[in-house]
Amino acid sequence: MPRVRSDDYQTKSHAIMDCAAALFAKEGYPSAKMQDVAKACGATKSMLYHYFPTKDDLLFAMLMEHLERVVSSVEDAIALQAPPHDKLLAMVQVYTQKSAQSRRRHMIAMQDVKYLPRAKQAPLIELQRKLTDLIAGLLREVNSGLPDEVYKPYTMMLIGLLNWTDMWYRPSGAMKSQELCDRISRLFLKGFMAENA
Repeated sequence: MPRVRSDDYQTKSHAIMDCAAALFAKEGYPSAKMQDVAKACGATKSMLYHYFPTKDDLLFAMLMEHLERVVSSVEDAIALQAPPHDKLLAMVQVYTQKSAQSRRRHMIAMQDVKYLPRAKQAPLIELQRKLTDLIAGLLREVNSGLPDEVYKPYTMMLIGLLNWTDMWYRPSGAMKSQELCDRISRLFLKGFMAENA
């Protein structure tokens, strides 16, 4: 049997994850079956199991890849040599862009981690925690001197705003993505910068 090249493997596994994300978003993770994923992908179940032995493995791989990409993009934005306000805008832009590129995976990441066994949840929760810590650190740069305990709630407010925007925003609508990011940044900053110790 010919050895599968790693780039072929990556391409096929990505295609499977994309099909599965569409199915999970439509049917719900608990209701979807591996045979449904195989059918949606135009693949046999045995081919599907070659890439992902279980449905949990498929969900885990999908969410791990998505969250790693979001975290990496946010790290890059925060590492920019720029004023804190500009870094916040850059972070909003990459966060919004990464979630929009894989909108279905982003929705699943918010809703379906709970269906995985605890051992598979742990690294995903760790990535979510890392993302939260990165954004909290950026908010500390933007408005330093607030009590330590308020940065986490503000971080969760901002992440909630960004996550739920992904549910309703349509790039084909009247508001283009750059304007959306600018407005989100201004809306958040005006309130956040009004806060003082």
